[in-house]
Amino acid sequence: MPKSSIQHITEEKLEQYHLQQLAEPAAEAVEEHLLVCEHCRTQLEELEVFTKTFRAVAPILGREDALAERGGLREWLRRQFRNPIPALAFGAVAALALFVGPMAWRTGPAMGPVAVVQLEAIRANAFPEAPAGRPLQFGLELTGLAPSPSFRAEITNENGQSLFTQTVTPAGPAARLELAEGLRAGRYWLRLYGREDKEPVREFGFTVR
Repeated sequence: MPKSSIQHITEEKLEQYHLQQLAEPAAEAVEEHLLVCEHCRTQLEELEVFTKTFRAVAPILGREDALAERGGLREWLRRQFRNPIPALAFGAVAALALFVGPMAWRTGPAMGPVAVVQLEAIRANAFPEAPAGRPLQFGLELTGLAPSPSFRAEITNENGQSLFTQTVTPAGPAARLELAEGLRAGRYWLRLYGREDKEPVREFGFTVR
């Protein structure tokens, strides 16, 4: 059958199929069409990617007060889901994810006195605990590391996303890192890099509650 004679699935029906909202006969008809129509398969794949990205961003939107105040965001994203070019909708959500992702670890202005957290090289599965929403001061054990005038410290979340970097200067067998902004509850890693190192020379784990 010439491609020009194929009647494509409507956007609404393709969305319903993707969300498993079609009854069995209609769903089977869509599946049969997808076997022979590359255009509709591509549209479906873009919907799947968009939905996955949106679901990853949605919880962040719900937590960020600054974004929550912009009440039209969720409705705007829903409208983009019906855009004739789903790739544009995906691009909008992906851009939003890049915007809000780095914000997700912040709690807003940290309150209360500075909490001091001593970090030692990972031993067994011991993870020191730090309070959420408080300014933090980390004491970093440097025993056994090659002498260096400075190290680059990086804090990442448990998914490996870099959240914060700062240069620290050793003071004997230790160094100090201060984080004025609070962290949300979760598991974090603090990695130290030498001035020329691409791989960390030491790794610390800690939990924020």
